[in-house]
Amino acid sequence: MSVIRASWQWQSRAVLSRHVRVHIRRWHTVTLPPVCEPLIMLLTFGLGLGRQMGTLTWQDQKMDYLHYLAPGILAYTAFMSSFFQSLFAAFIRMHFQKSWEGQLTTQVRLEHVVWGEALWAATLATSYAVVVCVLLALFGAFGWLDLHWPWLIVTVPLLFLTALAFSAVGLFFTAILPSIDHMSLPFFLVIMPIGFASSTYFPLPDVVGIREIAMINPLHHLAEGLRWLLIAGKPTWHLFWAAVLCVLILPLLVPIDMRLLRKRVFGDA
Repeated sequence: MSVIRASWQWQSRAVLSRHVRVHIRRWHTVTLPPVCEPLIMLLTFGLGLGRQMGTLTWQDQKMDYLHYLAPGILAYTAFMSSFFQSLFAAFIRMHFQKSWEGQLTTQVRLEHVVWGEALWAATLATSYAVVVCVLLALFGAFGWLDLHWPWLIVTVPLLFLTALAFSAVGLFFTAILPSIDHMSLPFFLVIMPIGFASSTYFPLPDVVGIREIAMINPLHHLAEGLRWLLIAGKPTWHLFWAAVLCVLILPLLVPIDMRLLRKRVFGDA
């Protein structure tokens, strides 16, 4: 529990604040990715491919592909952005920039550094998800999307929780990967299968094993829950189960992250 308590101590907030200040100074170089990536996906797949596909069936409803895709892109942004930040960026700060060493010479302990990284990854991913919400609203203004817009505000806390949970997954790989040359392994072996087997881009096929695996995938429940919320205007058990799975990930995985990172940073057995 002491590891979990460190998440709201002032040292963790100080590490988070440091990352925010650095990010603000570089805002002109980091603004394009959160805007361009979802915009390109919505235009090329939602409008481009979607018009070639016609309609698809989701929960016995006929809809165009853009309406199906929009909630999935929102969920995928929170998931992928947090993982990318807690893997690549955290590894670079730990191994190459030596930011962790500088922070550990102060009153900050390793658990605060790790929680600061996780909180920053979740905060940045949530801000990217808010950018996606703005893009969806613009699509609505052009008449391309018709969603239950007030529910967008409600999704933000759950997007943050999801991002925080997957930042713990990213930090796990930061702790065990031997070098930056191995960074592609978790993407192709873990993250991409989770991302594509989660109803983000297409309905899951009725294949034995796929549905059962999806039941323990928080991204699947987040994408489906957001779809029910934004398209049908109904909160469902998917959102509750996504929150439960993410809450379970944190106390299970963060202590493991701490032990592995302590061994890596200090050489402790």
